[in-house]
Amino acid sequence: MRAETERAEFKPVPPKRRLTGWKEIGAFFGKNERTVKRWELTRGLPVHRPPGSAKTAVFADVLELEEWLKSGRAEAALEEEPKPIEPATVPLPAAVQPSPRRLGFAAGAIVLLFLLVVGALIGSDTKPVHHRPNGEAQQAYFSGVYHWNTRTADGLKQSLGEFKQAIALDPDYAAAYAGLGNAYNLLAQYDVMKASEAYPLARQAAEQAIALDPALADGYSALGFAMFYGFKDLRRADELFQKALALDPNSGRTFHWYALIMMHTGKFDEPLRAITRAQELDPDSHAIRANRGLILFYAGRAQEAIDLLNDLTLSAPAFLSPHYYLATIYLDQQRYDDYLRETLKAAELEGNAGLKQATEAATAGYRAGGPKGLFSAMLAVQQSELAAGKESAFNVARTAALLGDSATAFAALQQSLAAKEPDLLGLRIDRAFKDLRGDARFQKLAAAVLDLP
Repeated sequence: MRAETERAEFKPVPPKRRLTGWKEIGAFFGKNERTVKRWELTRGLPVHRPPGSAKTAVFADVLELEEWLKSGRAEAALEEEPKPIEPATVPLPAAVQPSPRRLGFAAGAIVLLFLLVVGALIGSDTKPVHHRPNGEAQQAYFSGVYHWNTRTADGLKQSLGEFKQAIALDPDYAAAYAGLGNAYNLLAQYDVMKASEAYPLARQAAEQAIALDPALADGYSALGFAMFYGFKDLRRADELFQKALALDPNSGRTFHWYALIMMHTGKFDEPLRAITRAQELDPDSHAIRANRGLILFYAGRAQEAIDLLNDLTLSAPAFLSPHYYLATIYLDQQRYDDYLRETLKAAELEGNAGLKQATEAATAGYRAGGPKGLFSAMLAVQQSELAAGKESAFNVARTAALLGDSATAFAALQQSLAAKEPDLLGLRIDRAFKDLRGDARFQKLAAAVLDLP
């Protein structure tokens, strides 16, 4: 069983060639639906409509969009975007320029009026104006966002290079630094880079994004993700996500990640509220729906979770997370046949040969010796894989705890702590350790892993 992190949310898929609907087309460019609809009319954005469908039904081919990005029409579309008004271009009346010796009453009144007007504008609901990158840098950024969203190893590595290219073309491009931070975050989650290398780089990039644009929500969420998964600093991560949500209260991804992080505290009212809001903002997301099921389980609503996850396996049979999460629930309910079936399905979907071997051995052990035979056989395979560097000490500790071998479980947990394995973040909520929670050694270890606010 893997840790419940962003990595577990997506089954790697090849880059999507066809985008359906204005929302997906807008997301490809990092723009809203209104902007891309205008581009179709004014700049020949290549979109299509299925024959006989409603006018609102549209789709686009990614390769055609990429070709359009290289054209002069795209450059013109980017140029027509509203430009910020520089404060220096608004001249102050001569009467409001204060004398260094004496400020007359009339001039003072005008100054006061001007300041009141400016103050009212600043305090209004107007959004801050972000840095406007050059067209070439923006195209590299858009491509980086697209490849980042594929959640494949190749796609993530490609997005990393594209975000770096955007920064090289425009060193003041805060959004590109936030994208770079998120690329490093997921490269660690998907084991493409070592966590010890990737998360410090993610932190550095996100901090640079915030320094360039303190009003950019993506910078704070990228930093919050890195601070939690990379540095186990829940307090700082919580502050950063609260800041990101205050700046952009309509980001489904931020609510989603915030819910996952807060789930690890062992208190579930706030994670449930956050994941519900994420689902409202992005109702089509399989990942958000799956993680809502997981949080429902940990909140004590197991049957709701099972119903939701089983429904998801029917509507998205190739999606990985529901099978892992159902296995977690069935194991806790001692439904061992169901647990083994879902674990094997997850191993096959993921192409995880080690997990498949352990599950097949556990199945044979269960047939021969019941639950004890199951966990004994699985533990033997996991210990062999751990010695070969192909398994985590945390998973060895889980199986040993389920077997009732507390000595092996604590030794493996100490090894996991020394190796700084990110799976340890789930120590407080992982029900495999429920029989160890009263032990002072476990409580000390849990406090060392994560300092709760």
